[in-house]
Order: sequence, then C-alpha cells, then structure tokens
Amino acid sequence: MVDVGREMKFDQCLFGYEDGHRLLASSLPLGSETSLLTELSDLAPGAVFRQSEGYWTGLPAPALGRYVLMRTWPAPEMSRPGCVWTHALLIELKFLESLDDLSVLQSIPVRPTPILNRNYYREPLSVDLHLNAPRIRELDEAMVKRLLASLYADGDKEIEVSSPGDLDDALFAVWSQQWPRLRRNMRFQTAASSTPRSSRATRFDITTILASKTMDASKGDVIDMEWLTDAALDIQSGISGTLRQFLLTYGRDVRKQRGSFRPLVEIHAISNRERAQAGQNVIELVSSAFPSADDAKTLKQDLVNGALVASAQPEILHFVISSNEPALFPAPDAHGITRLPKLWPKKKNELLRLAEITASDPTDLSKSIFEVITNCVPRAQFWEATCSYPHIRKNMLALRPDLFVAEEAIALDDATVASVLALIPEETLGMPEFISQLLSRDNDRLAKVAFERFPSITAAQVLSTANTMGNVIAPPWWRELKRKPKLFIQNKTLSKISRASLLYEVANSIGWITPEVIRQGPGPWLLALKRASFDLWEDKADTFNCFILALALKSQNDDAREAIEKTFDSVHGKILKSKLYWRGEELLLPLLPDLGWMSNWNVGLRLRTAVATAYIDSEWPTSSFALLTPNKKVRLMLAETAADLPGGYSYSQAAKY
Repeated sequence: MVDVGREMKFDQCLFGYEDGHRLLASSLPLGSETSLLTELSDLAPGAVFRQSEGYWTGLPAPALGRYVLMRTWPAPEMSRPGCVWTHALLIELKFLESLDDLSVLQSIPVRPTPILNRNYYREPLSVDLHLNAPRIRELDEAMVKRLLASLYADGDKEIEVSSPGDLDDALFAVWSQQWPRLRRNMRFQTAASSTPRSSRATRFDITTILASKTMDASKGDVIDMEWLTDAALDIQSGISGTLRQFLLTYGRDVRKQRGSFRPLVEIHAISNRERAQAGQNVIELVSSAFPSADDAKTLKQDLVNGALVASAQPEILHFVISSNEPALFPAPDAHGITRLPKLWPKKKNELLRLAEITASDPTDLSKSIFEVITNCVPRAQFWEATCSYPHIRKNMLALRPDLFVAEEAIALDDATVASVLALIPEETLGMPEFISQLLSRDNDRLAKVAFERFPSITAAQVLSTANTMGNVIAPPWWRELKRKPKLFIQNKTLSKISRASLLYEVANSIGWITPEVIRQGPGPWLLALKRASFDLWEDKADTFNCFILALALKSQNDDAREAIEKTFDSVHGKILKSKLYWRGEELLLPLLPDLGWMSNWNVGLRLRTAVATAYIDSEWPTSSFALLTPNKKVRLMLAETAADLPGGYSYSQAAKY
C-alpha cells in the first residue's frame, strides 16, 4: 500500500438541523456532491438507535476525488424529533488505500457538543495514527461470513442484526481485507432498520435490518463454503493474514472487482494446500474468472512463472503450449522457467509430459523449457522415467549424451541401443566403458552401428576386452572389426593389446601383409610388442616374426630397421636349420629377391640379400648391421652378402669385426 507517513490530514464536514437538515460546516467545498451527501447524512429511513451511539455510511464521491465516511448520531437535544448529527470524513484515496486496518477510522469522527463549535469542522483534521490504534475486537464469525457472501456471492444485501451496531466491527474488518479499488468503491450503511428499506437513489452494497420473530429464521444462514471459511479466517487474523496480502498483490489489475474476489481466494487456497488436481483447478478458475488476456495479468504471469502455485506450473505451461485458443496466459519469462527443476521428482510425470510436447515444438519457448527439464532429470533415472516418451529420449540424448552411458542404459534392448547410438557424440565421457559392456551381445546391427559411429573406440574396446582371458566377445564384433583393418593397425588401437597371441590373431584376421598394413608399417606392431607379453610358441612365433620381418622389408620406413633387428636372427636361424614354419615362410618368400634358379633354393641367402639391400638403400648405421646376430658364422655370411652388393663394403667390414 501507499506509504503516507504517521500523520494524515482529512478534510471534513458536519451536517445537522438548522431550519432543516443541512450542511453546517466544511473544510472543503462539496460542489455537486452537496445534495447527495446531505440526503445520506440525514436519518436513514426506519433507522433504530436503541443503545447504539450511531451508524456508519460509506461511499465514493467521484466529483470530489474522495471517499466519504460518515458517522451519524441521534440528536435528541434538538427541538424537532428525528434530528441527527453527521460528521463526514472526506478521505483522499491514497490515505484510504494506505491503511492496513480501516477500523482506525472508527475513532476519528467527533459528535458535536456545546463546547465544540462548528469552526472545528471548517478546518482539515490532522490525525496521528500512532495515537489512533486499530480497535481490538472479537468478531462474530457468522456475521463476517454473511458479509462476505453478500459482497461476493450474490447474498442478501440486507444483513440481519440483533441490535443496531452489531455489524460495525465485522464490516470494517471485511472492508480492510479488500484491495484498493474495491475499498474505494465500497458502499454501505449500517443503520439498523426495523422494516425492509424502500429503494432510493443510492444503492448500497451492504445495509442492515433488525431481526424479528416474524422473519424467516434461515435468512441469515450462510452456506459453509471453503472459500468463505478461508476469507473469514484471514479476517480474524487481522493485518497478519496472508490472504489480504495476496489479494492486494493480485487484485490490482483484475477487470471484475467483486467478481474476482472468490476465484482469487480459491487460487490462494490452492497455493497453500497440496491438491492432486492443482494445475487443472487453477486453469479452470483462470479460464472462467479471467478469460481475457489483459485480465489479472500479474496473477497469470506469476502462475506461468511458478512463483504462485508452483506445483501447477508444468500443467499450466502444458496448457499454454498446447492450447489453440487465444492466449489466456502470457509466456513465462526466463527466470520462471528455471523454477521447473525444483519440482523434480515430486512432479516428475507432469514435467515429462511437458517435455514430450516441447520436444517436437521448434519455438524458442519450447526449446528453453525442454532444455531446463532435460537438465533436471537425474542420470540414473533417465531410462526408466522416459520409457513412455520417445521424443524426450531422442532430444534429451542430443543435449545430454552422458545419459546414454548411465549404468541403467545397459538394461536396454539391442534395438534401442542401436537406434540411440547414432545420436551420441563421440567425445561423450564414459562411452568406451559403455561399449565394452555391449561386446557380448550377438547382434549384427548393434555391432555395425557401433563401428560406424565410434570406429576407433569400438575397435579399441574389442581388442582391450579380448586381452583378458575369459571375456566373451560375440562374433558380430569380430566380423565388423575384420572389415575395417585400418582400425586394427593404428597405434592407439594396437596399444590396447597386452598379449602377443592377440596381436597374432589380429594380424591373421586382417590377412597379414595387406596394402593397409604395409602403409602403416611395422611401427604399431613394434609398439604393441613392447607393452605386450610374448606368449607365442613355435609355429605361431615363427609366423609372427616372419610377418614383422616381411613387413619391415616391404615398407623400409623408419621403424623397419628396428623390426629387422628384432626378428632377423630368429627367422634366419630357423631357415638355416630348415625348421621355419611353412606359414611364416609363405609370408616371407614373396618379399625376398630373385637370385636366379641356381640360387633361389637358398632361402637364407635370399633373406641376407634382402636385409643387406635394405640397410644399403636406407643408409642405416653399419653398427646396427653388425649387431643383427650374435652368431659369428652368421655375421660372416652377412659380410659376404654385403660385399657382393654395390655400396655394401662398409657394411661388410662392420659385420666381420
């Protein structure tokens, strides 16, 4: 409310009898409002005072820009029967709106006395609100409910009272609960009449009538509705009540004033209580009570933003996005959308339904909502939660690929895993470990998709898993790997192998000496051998050594010399003893030089010639050539072979000594 400080100034006027009922004094010219206010300040038709000191009349005076609050007392001291005094406060609207409790006004009007002359009423009245504290009173709950029903539920405008003045405290309490626009348009008169009033020019929202034995006993009964109870409890709480602050916040921009009171109270109740159908109830209330886009804009904005009835936000946003009708709610702002994660997991299903419809909606709003919900779904719950939401799965995986490698994803069927693999970026953390868990699945499509989408990772995991004896790798994975020999012979792939026997299987599966293997050279294999245990024996050891040696002779790159140094002596020794396994010899012979039909039978000579030629052509160090074998006889053979080749003299001399 408006802050106007501790002191208020009121214009005022006094009405009474002087050759007729008239205006006697005023601090403000009343102008065109004089006639009406004079009429209303006179004794109300049928009014009964009894022990009451007087009654109240309140109404707006638009021509003055003020709200008029009148206190009327009987004036038995006057010579004419039925005379009254009326002191009227002409309250500025900002003052009326600023007061938390309007009952403070009840202590301000002053009845004229012989010692209080009329000049008192010709000057503005200064009131210190600290000296005029609100009245502390116990309110009649039934009376409060009847007032609320009369104002907001088409109840009887005549409130039945037992005695004059019974309505006053309840009326000021109900009036205090209203938001500013309602306050300044409130029209009431608490004069207790013994008979129903005849119609008059001024139509009051609230009047009173004295109860009588002949009246219908049920006239004052109020149906016990939840919203009435809530509003009445708030009134009993006084200025500490939460409903009145709610009404002050959300009543300021509603189009219908009294017609908005009940739905606002009902929405307040939903916001304070856990209700299963909160979202649907709020949507129905707003649709019915505030159907136009410019009605209750503050309320609607806070609803879509989750600042009010937070639990209903997913359903309201679902309505906003899916509705084809003219916009009932505004779009949420960026801060409002960020409130959605607070609802997980309590509103998990509602959030997922919202995410499902936003997943296929290209608007910026839907994209923002979807991303926020994506980020609030715990990784461990993703697959179970989204089993009925295919659009969520597809789009969420694009945003959060880490969900795919969650432990729970292993339980997915092969078809689902294969279809999702294509959506996951290669750099996703945990992907190698996840793929390693798929290798026992005998599914051709799954293996094919994995190799197509993550070739290096999948190849590395197949080989790494195969390192451990007892691990089962289904045939489709080996078949796919054999179709991609390039993947085998990359350093980062072969380096995963820790057993020479597995290197043998890899070389065998890709066909040993192939163009791709030659292009890579012996380097990847040598690197793998340095890290692997050599568990090959006899025939397989011969074959693998011949493979490395043949590859070195064919490629003659920087790694070839090391490969020859590592394998020559073993292979050459087996040849001299005629014990070289036939398969290894088959790999080696095509790469040995043709020495003519007279010498080609001598495989050892052909090998020595090939090795010496490689050293001479590549200009490798002579010291390396001399250390190819510790056997002196073989070194002499190498020296003789090198001596017969152009440029081989230095190598021949190095081998001799």
